[in-house]
Amino acid sequence: MSAGELAEDKNGFMDVGRFAGSFVVEIGYRQAWPFLGICDNRPTPAQEARLYIDTAWRIEATSFVEGHADDDMAWLAAALDLIEGTINAARVDDDGSLLLTTGSGAVLAVSGEPDPTTIGEAWWLTGWRPA
Repeated sequence: MSAGELAEDKNGFMDVGRFAGSFVVEIGYRQAWPFLGICDNRPTPAQEARLYIDTAWRIEATSFVEGHADDDMAWLAAALDLIEGTINAARVDDDGSLLLTTGSGAVLAVSGEPDPTTIGEAWWLTGWRPA
């Protein structure tokens, strides 16, 4: 079972496939976890969810940056390439890795494997809430 399936099954949350067609509205760092805020304008009212990361990640855009959950400044600088980007594709690989690709070609890849300092899941999604 993948990390995305675990998040959905364990927490009653959503399928990462719903990210396709949504867009990144915020990036940040909460406590020990980098996150992306995702907005879906298709339903009325619009809805938002967050992706939290507690493992290794990489962003491929105009440059290539990789880090871990505790690399706060690297995350904030690199994730700027994702902000306001429409997510064209979202998938969870067999190893639990999450891949998000934006319309500009930027890619966020999150490992499905926990780091030694990971507390729970390598990554997880919140439920959708009204925007």
